[in-house]
Amino acid sequence: MKKIICMLLTVSMIGSLAACSSSSSSQAQTEAQTEAQTESQTEAQTEAQTEGDFEWTREGYFIDDLGNVLYIMASETEENPGWYVGCMFGEEMHGWYIQQEGSTLHGNIIGEYEEADSEFIVTVSEEGEDGVMVEVENGETYHLAYYEIPEAAFAVTVNTSGDGQIAYAEEGGEPEFDDEFPSQTAYIGLAEAETYVFAAKPDEGNKFWKWTLNGEDYSFESQITLEVTEDTDLVAYFGIAGTDETHVDLESVSTIGELLGLPNYGEAATGNLYVRAFEQDWNIYRAVAEMPDDAAQAFFELDFDDEEYDQKVADLVGQLNVTRIDNLSEGIPSQEELDALVGKTGEDLFNEGWSNYGWNLQDMVFYFTHGCYSFDVVFEGSIENYEDFDEEDINSLVVQSVKYDGIGDPTYLDDLVQ
Repeated sequence: MKKIICMLLTVSMIGSLAACSSSSSSQAQTEAQTEAQTESQTEAQTEAQTEGDFEWTREGYFIDDLGNVLYIMASETEENPGWYVGCMFGEEMHGWYIQQEGSTLHGNIIGEYEEADSEFIVTVSEEGEDGVMVEVENGETYHLAYYEIPEAAFAVTVNTSGDGQIAYAEEGGEPEFDDEFPSQTAYIGLAEAETYVFAAKPDEGNKFWKWTLNGEDYSFESQITLEVTEDTDLVAYFGIAGTDETHVDLESVSTIGELLGLPNYGEAATGNLYVRAFEQDWNIYRAVAEMPDDAAQAFFELDFDDEEYDQKVADLVGQLNVTRIDNLSEGIPSQEELDALVGKTGEDLFNEGWSNYGWNLQDMVFYFTHGCYSFDVVFEGSIENYEDFDEEDINSLVVQSVKYDGIGDPTYLDDLVQ
């Protein structure tokens, strides 16, 4: 969800800009756009074109009064030379690197990451003092004026925990969910206090739990209205919906069968141990049971694609005797404990049993698990050569910060198996 590759992030920024800036186009901007459409290019630009030494210089965001947005950025990587051009024109949203041809930028901006065979070929030319004109091959022509993003006095960040999506709108509007391109994160930069409506929607098979505001419980309603007057961190929490969520007295549980009606967060078996993860009262638990050899063999022989798989599992594990129940939510490390890791190296983490499963080299964020839990670890410094980087290079990096990111694998068994 939040581990997004750089190109997708850029297009996402374009979409966010269009959503929050189309209503703020000023009269001065409209006049500038009109003037840009009617005035000819400057004498200096014309002379440069004639001499054949034209240099493209226009970068940043460009917007028209319909909310169409263009973003231009010079490439900073050798593997993708030229200019990154991203757009959101009506329903079309694409972005990729294209080259300068004469006095224009020209090429197909459907990027490789979109895995599409179609083309969206554009020709971008300068227009007026600071605007651009975009001609789409076999399509529309757009006239856009330069847009300088106002410096935000404070910001709202919205994230999700669990499987669901979020939407938001300014006061008076209705948040609209996009099931084709669901949002799990959002950023809103504000120059002054404003009121927004935020909504959360669980994915199929899940349920909404709550909103937290700056780390504290805020509301158990899926849609909230909030006056934003300072830096604000909102998180929408979702959980797995169960078929029978009758409260169970966990202290008196003797068999796995007594837990089968609670929301299932996964199961696993190794050797003669069976573990089932479940949720009750928004805490995640792990129940461990001993599994005889014949039951273990029968469990591994079950076909996951069998339409009766769930029932066969229930019949097989229902009578297993529970030996322990762990409240994984209570075992989440405190931030004080995580702060104690600052200054350690990646090698130190590996030696202490931490495992890495991914990274965002642009922001130097690395994704780790330790036991049942997941963490975002930020390391100091930067990586110059992305292509040659591998996990061994983490050893020498120094931890700058560590943040808890959720229960990763609630069926983790390594701490139980000697």
